[in-house]
Amino acid sequence: MTHDNTPDNSEVRRRGLQFEALLGFLGFFTFIALIQAVINVFKPEPAVWPALLALVMVLLTTSMWRAWRRSQR
Repeated sequence: MTHDNTPDNSEVRRRGLQFEALLGFLGFFTFIALIQAVINVFKPEPAVWPALLALVMVLLTTSMWRAWRRSQR
């Protein structure tokens, strides 16, 4: 019995769906963090953490999006 290392179609599809689900999750919370950061700018004494959170979320979302695009090739 030989076992090749090529993934079957269902495994590839499952992996793609996992990437898409994670991208959707990150995208949603990145959007919320960006809204929070913009609202924070208009407060009398804005805090730094909403902008930092938005930055981290944008970096995570961008890196996941690039990894997903790389895996599609």
